[in-house]
Order: sequence, then C-alpha cells, then structure tokens
Amino acid sequence: MRFGAVALCVVTLLIRGTTAIAAQTPAPDAVATLLHNLEATMNAHDRAAFAAFFDVQQATIVQGYLADLFIPGVTHSIIRERDRTPLEAVPDGQGYRVVVEFFVETTGRAKILTASLDLKRPADGDIDSWRIIAAEGLTSVEGLYKLRLRGAVQYAAHNLDIKAEDFVLSLSDASVFLVECDDGITGLVVVGRGEMRFTPAPAAERGQLKLFAGTETLATPIDAAFIRLNPEDYQKRIDTAALTGMPVDPRALRRAQDVFDEESPKSFNVDLKEFSRDNWYLVPPSDDFLAEVDTRRFGTLTYSKANANAEDVTLFQRDKRKTIALYASKGKLAVRGRFFSEDFLRDYDVSDYNIEAGLNPTRQFVQGRARLSIRTRASLATLQLRLAESLVVSNVTSVEFGRLLYLRLRGQNMVIVNLPRLLPADTDITLVVTYAGRVEPQTLETESIQPAQDSSDTFNIPTEPNYMLSNRSFWYPQNPVPDYATATLRLSVPDGFTCIASGTPVSADNVVSLRDIQTLSEAARVFTFRADQPLRYLSFIISRFNDAADRTIVLGDNASDPSTPRVDFHLQANPRQMGRARAVSKPAEDIVRFYTSVMGDAPFPSITVALIESLLPGGHSPGFMVVVNEPLPTAENVASWRSDPAWFDGFPEFFLAHELAHQWWGQAVGWKNYHEQWISEGFAQYFAALYAQKTRGEKTFTDMLRQFRRWSLSDSDQGPVHLGYRLGHIKSEPRVYRAIVYNKGALVLHMLRRLVGDQAFFAGLRRFYEERKFQKAGTDDLQRAFETETGRKLDRFFERWIYNTEVPHVDYRTTIGRGNVTITFDQTSDLVFDLPVTVTVSYADGRTKESVVALTEKHVEAVIETDGAVRQVQINRDNGALAEFDQR
Repeated sequence: MRFGAVALCVVTLLIRGTTAIAAQTPAPDAVATLLHNLEATMNAHDRAAFAAFFDVQQATIVQGYLADLFIPGVTHSIIRERDRTPLEAVPDGQGYRVVVEFFVETTGRAKILTASLDLKRPADGDIDSWRIIAAEGLTSVEGLYKLRLRGAVQYAAHNLDIKAEDFVLSLSDASVFLVECDDGITGLVVVGRGEMRFTPAPAAERGQLKLFAGTETLATPIDAAFIRLNPEDYQKRIDTAALTGMPVDPRALRRAQDVFDEESPKSFNVDLKEFSRDNWYLVPPSDDFLAEVDTRRFGTLTYSKANANAEDVTLFQRDKRKTIALYASKGKLAVRGRFFSEDFLRDYDVSDYNIEAGLNPTRQFVQGRARLSIRTRASLATLQLRLAESLVVSNVTSVEFGRLLYLRLRGQNMVIVNLPRLLPADTDITLVVTYAGRVEPQTLETESIQPAQDSSDTFNIPTEPNYMLSNRSFWYPQNPVPDYATATLRLSVPDGFTCIASGTPVSADNVVSLRDIQTLSEAARVFTFRADQPLRYLSFIISRFNDAADRTIVLGDNASDPSTPRVDFHLQANPRQMGRARAVSKPAEDIVRFYTSVMGDAPFPSITVALIESLLPGGHSPGFMVVVNEPLPTAENVASWRSDPAWFDGFPEFFLAHELAHQWWGQAVGWKNYHEQWISEGFAQYFAALYAQKTRGEKTFTDMLRQFRRWSLSDSDQGPVHLGYRLGHIKSEPRVYRAIVYNKGALVLHMLRRLVGDQAFFAGLRRFYEERKFQKAGTDDLQRAFETETGRKLDRFFERWIYNTEVPHVDYRTTIGRGNVTITFDQTSDLVFDLPVTVTVSYADGRTKESVVALTEKHVEAVIETDGAVRQVQINRDNGALAEFDQR
C-alpha cells in the first residue's frame, strides 16, 4: 500500500512502537544477532550473504526480498524488530515468528517494508546458525521523498497565472525557484511581486469572506508563496513558457531558501525519527494543490484543494487558526450531490469500546487502556485513530496480529496503526491501545452563556473544581470519523471524588476487565458504566458530588405493568448546589416525561444529571448524562447574561430543559456533518420552549419566540443556519453561533409547525426520530420525513430558511369591513418564502381571535371572518414569523 493514500493534506508523522522485545528470549539473543547480521549484509550491498540467511527452500521468496530491498542507489538500511512470538511445535527458545520493519533509503527516497520472518536454530547449531525458514512480505510504506530547492536555476515570472479552483496567483514581476523530488517537480517557491485572488463560488462562503476581508472577492498583494503539487500536475498547472531562466540572484536565493525552510515542514511532512534524522515528505495526490501565500495585509494564507476531503476547497489562516472558507468543489458536487455524510470518509466501524482508565483530576492526568472492536469497510493496511496529542501511546496490539507499529500525526491528534497485512473489507479486528498523559479539561464554550466583552471577570467565591473530558478532548482512541458504538467504561478516581460517565452505572463485577486497572492512589474509587445503546462519543466528569436523587421514572400510566417503559434517574450535585438540586429534581423528572410523551420513546434507560458550580450558566449533554452549570449568585457579571442569545428571563429551567432534550436530539439522533448541527441545537432549543409553553404558559413561550426572532433578525447576515459551528468563527463571536443555530433553528421549527399544523408536525418529528434513531441525520432526511407525513413538497421552505441568509420583508395592509377583516401581504424581496404569519383580531369587548395565514406566494390576500366590533388587527404579535413587517 502506498502511504500517500492515507495521508492528510497537512500532516507531520512520528514513527513509534518499534522497540525490540527481549523478554523471554535466550541470552545471548540469537534473534537480535541474526537481524543485526542481516542488516549488515544489506548495508554492505551483499546480496549473496543476505540470501544465505534463508533456508535453501526459500529461493523464490528470497528473490522477492532482494528485488524489494536491494534497489539501486541504496545508501542506508535499517532493520527494527517489532514483535516476537514462539514458533509452534518447536522447543522453547529454538524458534520464533518475528515481525520486522526494513527501512531502505536512497539519496532521494525511502520505503518501509513490514515482514513476518520465521527464525529457527538447526539441531545442535550455535547462535550463528539460526536461519530464516519462512518469510512473508506483508505491507509497505512507500512514496517517502526528500525535497530539494533547485538553487542553481532561477526563473523570472512575468504575467504568470497559477490557478486552482476559485484561486489565482498572478505573478507580475517575481522570481521562481523549483522544488524537486526524485519523481520530478513537486513545488515552487515564489519571491517578489504578485497578487492572490480568491473568489469562492458558494454564496455562504462569499459572506464569510466578506466578514474576513470586507469584500466577497479577496484580492491582495503578495510578497512570497510556497506551492506543492504532484509532479504529474506541474506541466498542467504551470505555463513554463512564462518562466524565463536568469542568473541566480544570491539575495533572492536566500529569501527563497528561508521560505522553503519555513513553509515546507507544514505540509506532507513525515518525521521518521526511528529510522532517519532527515526530513521526509509525501507527494501530494494527483490534482491536489496547496499554496502557502505570504500576503501583505493578512499574513500567510493557506489555500488547499484536497480531493480526499468531503469539502475539498479550503482557505485557512494558520497563525490565528481561522477557517475562512471550506466547501465542496464543483466537480465533487457534480459527483456526489449537495448532501453528504462524513461517514463516507470512514474506513472502518467501531462497534464497541472497552476502556479502563485511572484518572487524576488534580493533575489532569489520564492512564488508560482501550479495546476497540473494529470491522473494516474497505481494504486497509493502516488504521487511523484520533487521540489527543498530549497522550503518549506506549503500546498498540491486536488480538489477531500481536504488537503493531504505529505512527503519530503531530498537530492533528492522530495515530496511524500499521497492519502487518492488507485486510479486506468486512474483516474483524480487535485493537488494544495503552496510553497516558495530561489532558486539559474540556470547556463548554459555545454551549454556555458568554460574558459581555466589557464585563468583569472577578468573582467573589471560587467554584468547586471539576474535571470533564468529552467529545472535543479525544481522551480515548477513537474513530476519526465518529459513529455510534456501545461501550464499557471502568474508571478509577482518587478517594473523595465521584465520577459520572456515559452509560448506566453498574457493578464492576458485571463487566470483563482488560487487566488490573491502573490506580493513581491506594484509596482510589472505581466507577463502572455500561452503554448497550449506541453512543456518538464517550464522556466523564469528576468532582465532589453528593447524591440528590436516585429513583425510577415510570413513563406510562400503568406503573404495575413491568412492560411499561422506565428510566433510572440519578441527580448529583456539588455540595453547595444541594438546595438547587432539590429544586430541580421534580422539574427534571417532568421534563423527561414530557419529552417522552412527545416522541413516544426515551432513548436511554438511565439519565444522570450533574449540577456543577460555574461562573456562567450553560451545560453539556452526552448520552446517558447531563451536566448543567449552576452559576454562583455572587458573580459580578450576572447582568451581562441578559445580552446572550441563550438567556431567557422567567424560565429558570431553560438549561436543564435544553440539555435534557439533547438525549433525543444530538445523541439519539446525531448529525451527518457540522452543517447539520441545528438538528441538535435548534431542536433542543425548541423542545425547551415547548416545555416552557406546557409549564409556564403562553406568555413565557411567546417571550422565548420574541428572543428567537430578535437574535435571528440581528445576526442572520452572519451566515445561514447550515454553516454550523463556523458561524461567528471568523470574528471569534460564539454568540453568533447560538443566535443562528440555536435560536433561528428553533424558530424555523416553529414556522414549520405553523405551516403544516400541529398534528402533522409532531407526527413528522416522530417519523424522523424513529427512522434516524442511533444514526446520523441531515436536513434532507428531515425534509423527507415531513414530506412523507404531510404529502407536500417542502424543498423551498428548507432552502430559504436553512441554506439562505436573507430575511423576508413583508408589506401588509388591513381593511376592516362588515363581518370580516381583509389583509393583503406582499413579499418585497426577490425570493419568495414560505412564511406562516399569525393575525390577531382584537374585539372591542376584549376577546381576541388568532388565525395563521400561510404566505406562500409573493402576494397573498386573506379574509378573516369576524363576529363583533373589531378594535385592532395585529400582525405577528406572537413573534412566530421571522420577517420584517411594514404596514402600508
């Protein structure tokens, strides 16, 4: 397998896990001696001596090894032992099966061959008589190159345009130096005058670019650029006729060398420390393109066209970690269509995690061992695992193959595991990863209210500490493209702390231990959890908790019937939050009952709610558990909460209701990609409003709709709902994300409800939930469910409200006649929206009558029958329609 097939666009690798195993081997070590001698023959280029180490019956295999390892121009060879097991039917210490890595280097390229060798000592032989009696070439890592800046030739570039999709680098008066590898020209270094132009095709991306640069088309002068491409693409992308050879200017060459030294390690760089001190690189895949552009106004901008990614066009600002643009190319859209699931990038499925970890919240330290049950989706020679870079992997083994070679991806929280042979699709394999290190606790960030920028950060009372690791922490090895999996967690914490985690709390006797758990103190406490319902990710929180409630919620009228659904409910709180815990215990139970009645199902058999002290309100809701921030009343910036989209005065249970809703929306039903996050947050927001409507009445519900509408009107120009977490990202304003994904998403659901009616709306929600339970979903899936339930097309509704930033403007006129009121509506924008508008008729005797008028055409006239003297006609008094209204 060629290594480039699994490489990411921007990658640095560190090979690990090749330390020789010497345990349970004879002294002196005959295996190590043989491998040392074998390595010496390779470095001496002695093919005959190399072949002499093989049994005479292995002639055909030997010829294959000679062809792979004794290639022309070899300058250096290394053999590393990775795994050793005794041969069967051989006396102890007289034979082993050894897995080794051969590293073979020339002046410009290298490769790594993983092989399985059966070694045996002949009868009555000494240590030097050991021979290879069987050999198998397993997998190889190829496509490793050294890059060279060709400094002997300098080119003058006049009116040269280097193009990629929506990107042009125009060189008016610049010097160009070529970057080469053994396969040809793989890059350029540009120094001198030019201009970078970037014009993203999607309207939403143009809007994000305008937030970044002030214009929908970025055109900026440049001083230098570093470009990487596949050697096969050099002639296609570069008009060599526009390059004129010229004498080398030493100053230009020094500048080009500086650019090369600074920019080249950032992409396609492979650090093979176990084998070589040199810099090694991958060649970009064919038709990929990368440009690091030094602009005068914005610093270095990175443009990338990487076909392996679901959204293959990217503009990125490295130093500030800002994604300016990210979208699918025209070619990719033509092949796959508009909608996609991140799952198409997944090479394998994890069906079950079994994790044992010792956790020290004070040191923020994790010692863990994780077992992953894996099934491949395609033929694979490597597996990628997501794991926090701060966690040091000490061992990767598999039940099937023993100890495995692994490679660390720097800067990407990634580990690559090299398999000893190519695995076909639908192959089962079990990995066990041992790791340890410090991981900083996860903050709630966009899931919490943010203080105003000018507010004080001073608080009178310190909060009770807690240690939470969840979906953004990568605290356990996991599939880089997460999917649903069952899990067992066995977690050890110091005495005095309590651990709450994903899954139902169970006795440690009910789970199979991987080994004796690593404890961080003699007084450690062990907490065990089991999730038989699939989860999107695994989480835990450690703090000093007291039990506030522990009971079973019966989700039906017949409590005596054992078939009636039940949920085990647990409530824990920091010591100073016990009063608050007693106050929310009954509402929490009521919320679970209410959501279950709406959806007809509770996704998980248990829920643990944890109340923790915090500076600001907020929450987090992994499967089986809900964490709710309870702010201390002495916080000096309480007043700033009211300026946040997630603050609802008069509804103190909001965060509890919102986070509990995530058990259905976000956990039981996930999202296909970040564009679909509104299916989690918008739905949870609206379900919290539904609970407020049920328990607090119409006024509280209307107040929430008013805030939904206010923030939607205020921030809709920042991007569409479909932009997901990227909303507010460029200007570091997380409130924008909550204003659009949370509040506008909730208001979109309310407008859909008013458009199709309550019966069809809730039936559509239940259909969507049942069809996508424990799966990922997208807006297209939601639309299909509602179209099936209602029998009407809803493509324009979702197109306008989810993928578009515009807010409709409506002019209206009311005429009060005898026995009726006539209202005419005109949508004055170019686009026509499906907009349900509430018309409230107030009578002179104090009565009111509400009617919903569906605006589905540019001009709509509605006649509402009346039965008394009309005092007033109001439009959108309930704030349920997202539009700007003007009365003519």
